[in-house]
Amino acid sequence: MSNYSAIKVTLTTNNNKVHYSNVDINVKITLKNAPFGADYTENLTCYIYAEDYYPMCNSKEFSLSDYEWPTWTACISSRHVWIPGNYTLFIREKEETLTRATLTIDKQLRVKVSDIRNCEPMGLEDILTSCLEERDDSWGQIACKPGIAALRQEALERTQMAVYNEVRKALRATKLKVSSNLLIETIGQQDLDEKTLSKFHILVAPGQLKKIDCSTLYDITCNNPYESLTEEIGVSSPATLCLTNLSALHATGGKVIVKRIIDKLHQGDEGDIGIWMCGSRQEIDGVLEVFPSLKQFFTRQHRLQLKAYSAFEMVQSFLEAIINSGLMVSDEALDVLSRAVIKGHENGTLASWRIGDIRRFVADDILTRYIKRTIAHFDFEEPALLEPEDIDIEKLSGGCSAYEQSIRELNEMIGLDNIKRDITTMANRTKFYTERRRMGLSTSDKAVFHAIFTGNPGTGKTTVARMLGKIYHSLGLLSRGDVIAVDRTRIVGRYIGETEENMKLLLEEARGNVLFIDEAYTLYDGAADRKDFGCRAIDSLLTVLSQPNPDMLIVFAGYEKEMDAMLSTNPGLFGRFPYKYSFSDYTADQLMQIACHVFSQDEYVLTDEARTCLLSTIEQTLQQRTKNFGNARWIEQYVRNGIIPALADRVSAIGSGKNTTLYQTVEAADVMAAYEKFNPKTIELRPRRQIGFSA
Repeated sequence: MSNYSAIKVTLTTNNNKVHYSNVDINVKITLKNAPFGADYTENLTCYIYAEDYYPMCNSKEFSLSDYEWPTWTACISSRHVWIPGNYTLFIREKEETLTRATLTIDKQLRVKVSDIRNCEPMGLEDILTSCLEERDDSWGQIACKPGIAALRQEALERTQMAVYNEVRKALRATKLKVSSNLLIETIGQQDLDEKTLSKFHILVAPGQLKKIDCSTLYDITCNNPYESLTEEIGVSSPATLCLTNLSALHATGGKVIVKRIIDKLHQGDEGDIGIWMCGSRQEIDGVLEVFPSLKQFFTRQHRLQLKAYSAFEMVQSFLEAIINSGLMVSDEALDVLSRAVIKGHENGTLASWRIGDIRRFVADDILTRYIKRTIAHFDFEEPALLEPEDIDIEKLSGGCSAYEQSIRELNEMIGLDNIKRDITTMANRTKFYTERRRMGLSTSDKAVFHAIFTGNPGTGKTTVARMLGKIYHSLGLLSRGDVIAVDRTRIVGRYIGETEENMKLLLEEARGNVLFIDEAYTLYDGAADRKDFGCRAIDSLLTVLSQPNPDMLIVFAGYEKEMDAMLSTNPGLFGRFPYKYSFSDYTADQLMQIACHVFSQDEYVLTDEARTCLLSTIEQTLQQRTKNFGNARWIEQYVRNGIIPALADRVSAIGSGKNTTLYQTVEAADVMAAYEKFNPKTIELRPRRQIGFSA
């Protein structure tokens, strides 16, 4: 039973055009039993929220209200874009109960009002409108941030508990203690910055928030490696220790760090010192599995999962990024942008986009197009609005999902048929398990996908590693998906402790990415005395390789014979790589395809005679290739450093002015000049020196 006999809600339209925009919303409320002559103009306050308590607007800010018995009306401005979906209207009357109504907005932006009812006192909705909306900007900071609905829900429930305890206190009952410990699963680090964490902490826990990067808690270069640890956790209660960079706890010193943190949590009264662990699901699960003593501080209710952006959140984030760049948007442009983002979200094109991707698109694409257009047609009277032609709709909605795009790029590579098939099977299995989990079905699949790449130089190992990074990122197995490519020279130090420090920095950089170690067998010489510092690097890698969900893909790459020799003499490594991909040398036809691709990239055209000649020279070279033959790298160097310079020499000798065809056409003479003068046989990669003791 509500206090109102009718509620009508409409969105303001411009010339009856249906635009997804941040237009005003009109609320008309007819009161029951309102005394004639009473003025309700200041008595009612309206709040409208999207799903997950995302605030759209309220009548306390930017609104015009009026009362003419028995009807109260208000025109409320909104900074956010109205799109089709479900919203909730809350009506609070002074000293009276809170009433709610469901608003359903269709594709024509018509609003249907339903499910009008009173809210329970001290319920979450009552707490939202009576407590959190009256707080400082702490609630506002997290209320409109995308992907953190779980934090908003937690803030509501914690505030509700605080109000409940105040009531118990008035009744002289014992205060109920609720642990402030939390596991916060992140997707992108940009979505949980220090400011957001700080504002969230103000809402849910007492005292100070101490954010601690776990990689800084152990420093081998100090006389006391744990000096920083002592300083960081030496906070006075009440306080919350917020641990980030959790993977660092698997490195040297991790056991001592965890023990001291646990000791700190046990000090003082229960709940005076809290702990938050922030990281990807893989990071958090990996730490809890290696250090089960931490599990005692967390229950299932203590785990908050940040989610991928909804279409609604993505639209709002685009508008915010555009406004923050200094632009004003026309209704038409905002409508076009909103519809494109919704479509891109539905078809998967924007499925993995986060706030950083949105900001880059606005800066690199929208702003660039806007500047180009407005400078060409500058208006000295007033600044130009952002218009639909400034937005590349195809990039937002016309493409395919990040996963489909990455698989397509892999399949477009020349050759590598077996590798393409195996990677696709792996990806299908991962998607299969993901869907099982979403359906609530049990699965024990562990996200360990470390791989061995064997093959000669130039067979596509590094390129495929980049593809794997994109694929794993699109599947949610890696939080970033970039490739960090290194070899022994970057890893192994010259003095005691340098290798460990190098590995610490490298593993920190590789978190969320692919760590690609070329000629990995140079790290291990098989000697029992462990004098070579490469064994220290292997020890550091084993820490990551043993984690069940490390948020890192380690790829060992190199020659097959040497790689097999290293793995056979090191049982600790052999079982850590579930995938092995063998890269075959390219055939003459495949190298010819690669050459033609290089030519077409820069708009060169081969004559029929040049094409025949090029294939012949490739076949001759393959007949005499050595172990260190460069394959794809060889053909690219042959084209760029041999044939193109030969073409340049011939054109310069002719001196025919600006004949475009001449500057594009590769003839057989150019190929033969390159083959005879440049001698592609010499373009092969020299093996690095054999490993030995380095001190």
